[in-house]
Amino acid sequence: MWTGKWVAVAVALAMLGCSQEPEPTTSAPLAAWWVDIQFQPGATKASEFDARSVDQNWKRISALEVDMLKGRIPDEEIKKFRKSGFSFSLRSDLDGDGAREDFFVGVYETNEGEVGRFVAIARNGRIVRHFDESGNGGFSALLQGDREVRWYKCMECESFDSIRWSGTGFTLE
Repeated sequence: MWTGKWVAVAVALAMLGCSQEPEPTTSAPLAAWWVDIQFQPGATKASEFDARSVDQNWKRISALEVDMLKGRIPDEEIKKFRKSGFSFSLRSDLDGDGAREDFFVGVYETNEGEVGRFVAIARNGRIVRHFDESGNGGFSALLQGDREVRWYKCMECESFDSIRWSGTGFTLE
């Protein structure tokens, strides 16, 4: 009789063990750093340009620089970024006039406290055009393309905006 009870207990325990859900792992996948990282617009000037010279409604601005990544992402990721071809600023002669324009990316804050990211184009020490995206003070970078400068918000996505010369001005496509 005791043998039957032990068999019943063993079967019950075996069934209990099979019905349990697996324990969750503690190593959840991490998002790519460029998805999560946020930058704060912290000055009234960036790359020698006053925030208001880029946009009259901006009160703070920061141009992104590789040094801003130090201590926030692993050194190995900074090395990968440097080797990737992406940059936070570059020079390109998109309008074909023989003089290169300066392109740089950054983050801004408006007078109303809204934040966003931008790419600015400067020539001869003044901003000639900028494009912005409100709602996120996150990563963005530039990559020289064929007759375009590409504005990326993700390093491993194939999505980007193209900055081109239309014949009369810079456009974002």
